[in-house]
Amino acid sequence: MRSFFLLSAAAALTLASPVPQELDFDLVDVVETPSNVTIPTNTDELIVSYDSDAAAAAVQTSVLTGQTEIDISNSATNSTSSSTLRRRGTCAVQASGSGPVPSPDTASAFLSYSAFASAASGAATPSGYTQAFKNLNASSNAYGYLGFTNLASYDTAKCAQKCNAISGCASFNLYYERDPSKDPGTGCENPASTTNIKCVFWGGDLTTTNANNAGQYRSSFQVVIAGSNGYVNNTIEPADGYTSPSYYGNTAIDAPVDCNGQSTFLGSKVFTGGPFDASLCAAACDAQSATNLKANKATCKFFNTYILARNNVAIGQYCNLYSQTWASSYATYKGSNSGGNKYTVSYSYGFSSSADAGTCKKPSTSTWIISSATATASSTATAQPTTTGGFINWKTFQANGANLGGWLEKEQTHDPIWWASVANLSTTPDEWTLCQTLGDQCGPTLEARYESFLNKSTIDQLASVGVNTLRIPTTYAAWVNVPGSALYHGNQQQYLKAITDYAINTYGMHIIVGLHSLPGGVNNLDIGEALMHDDFFYNTTNLNYAYAAVDSILDFIKASGNLTSWTIGPINEASDNLSGFGTSAGLSDKGAQWVADYINGVVARTAKVDSRIPVMVQDCFKGAAFWEPYFDASANLVIDSHVYYFAAAGTYSQYVAPAVCGQAAFIAEATKFPNFIGEWSLQTMYNNSLAISERQLIFNTQRYAWSKYVSGGSFWTAVSYSTALVDGQGTQRDYWSYTDLISAGVIKSESAFNGTAYC
Repeated sequence: MRSFFLLSAAAALTLASPVPQELDFDLVDVVETPSNVTIPTNTDELIVSYDSDAAAAAVQTSVLTGQTEIDISNSATNSTSSSTLRRRGTCAVQASGSGPVPSPDTASAFLSYSAFASAASGAATPSGYTQAFKNLNASSNAYGYLGFTNLASYDTAKCAQKCNAISGCASFNLYYERDPSKDPGTGCENPASTTNIKCVFWGGDLTTTNANNAGQYRSSFQVVIAGSNGYVNNTIEPADGYTSPSYYGNTAIDAPVDCNGQSTFLGSKVFTGGPFDASLCAAACDAQSATNLKANKATCKFFNTYILARNNVAIGQYCNLYSQTWASSYATYKGSNSGGNKYTVSYSYGFSSSADAGTCKKPSTSTWIISSATATASSTATAQPTTTGGFINWKTFQANGANLGGWLEKEQTHDPIWWASVANLSTTPDEWTLCQTLGDQCGPTLEARYESFLNKSTIDQLASVGVNTLRIPTTYAAWVNVPGSALYHGNQQQYLKAITDYAINTYGMHIIVGLHSLPGGVNNLDIGEALMHDDFFYNTTNLNYAYAAVDSILDFIKASGNLTSWTIGPINEASDNLSGFGTSAGLSDKGAQWVADYINGVVARTAKVDSRIPVMVQDCFKGAAFWEPYFDASANLVIDSHVYYFAAAGTYSQYVAPAVCGQAAFIAEATKFPNFIGEWSLQTMYNNSLAISERQLIFNTQRYAWSKYVSGGSFWTAVSYSTALVDGQGTQRDYWSYTDLISAGVIKSESAFNGTAYC
């Protein structure tokens, strides 16, 4: 669930959110000031190995569990060649450096030695770099220390070459350093000097401000620096799924409200303990999207990340997330003061989602609808499943359906009160982590909730208003035990059988049984297996387990004694590009081919049981027409689209009904296979109203349109206990829970409206 058929591919997801722009001082004031870096003297080289993928994974996990200050130091480890280690200890002889030793051998002579100044002043700027400073008597204490090497000569090209080979290296500082020839101590307090030519690597920018290390005393020996040059790489590593960055320098985005007067800010994160890495903010953006999708909130389309300094000392990489891209002209924020501290910005970049930049649009005021007050046409009669045991034909069948969502595949969004009673909400965002937390009690806990979440009286209530179809999502773990999966594999089929037997035998309902999750994860969301899981794609082992789940479903259908009462839905909202989720860009061409091959495999397996059992293909926000070339016209397929107006750009409640009929007609333009609206609800982006008449108009218009233009639809969801507030009045439960809407008098049987036409 929880996705949407967008009114336009570039539609933005924006909801009212906290007003930020100022730094989050509660966050940054407690970030510790890093210690000054000490370059070791007992080795000629030390390189810090940085694992960007591991750091990004740590960020994702942290964001999903609600953390905002994220330490990635475990992703950066020192690597030193043992052959270069030198003995330390009082008066231990140190290796000689490669630079000249001025005469007299004093610190002042070293600082005034003209050869050092000449080498620094005449050094060429390496290709791909910009010089940050020249010929200083101080070295850098910048952001993201990544090690150093001693060179044989003052060679900027060699230093750049080494920086280019180090993961995360953004800049380097080359200089001469006066070091002791013996380890200073008792009996050799001020030994003769040696000159090392140091090339030091950093994960952020270099400036004259952070070139503030003028040396120190070791016993009576004075370490000093001369000929110090700094160079910054002109480019940074790209972030997968995002466009090339915009560079803002020493300013950050200060975004206004969007074209609908809504804030687009989604929060801030700060990363410490590693180099500047845009992919960390991209990971946070993706993880925030996954979290927000669960709660039907705006997703992240743009981020601004920069190095944040406190009193001229870099303390971390700051990351601001937005639901809309903002132009460089909005990069006007330079920093702030808090508690006697001065915060400043540097090395600032902005990245937009390559799938959807989140362009704001004014709400639609089109009048595609025939007003219910003036309509004279009658609604298409709802055809019921045959009572003679025949298989349904989705080209003629009209589904008046409801989803049993959040039942056999648990979703925190729709059952938060129960969830909080068994686990911590922030640390168990999905069923995967819930079961990891509950351990051996996962099975008993879930089964108790299967029993209490809904029952046969729920089916009675749905049938009372004409529901003739149930769409029932399940996890793959209900059908197959996948090694290493944390999802519960147990007695789900027993609960499913009890409800479906009752629905079929008592009311003749048609059942769509679906796999919301697939082994490895199908969309990086909680419903796809677990947040940030997408290893179903391009993994034949997981593919084979998915087929095993399909085979188990087919066995269940055969054993039901009602072979004609079923449609199988083997996939839901697949996406291999989270930044584009909910748009056609959410599934790449390669991913679409993988999905199509899987579906064709399901069709073949189903045909071996009975080719008259329909297979439902969720369109993954590509639209029905996109999938037509992938499948033979003889295949018994129905295309499932999901339509949610809480996610459509600028959708106010008063404009939803006029948009519905035009959207339904558009979906119906694809004619190779029948079309079905597998999920829809009442929540809109703005101005939701609890008024019975307003909710009733939105409900009736959609139910009518899906029946008039396509093969009907199924409302999400039969039961919801969501406590999340919506824009306007009430909570999500008031707009998503079918049974509550019946009880409130919003939903009545179609006959109660005397054939009113809404389109």
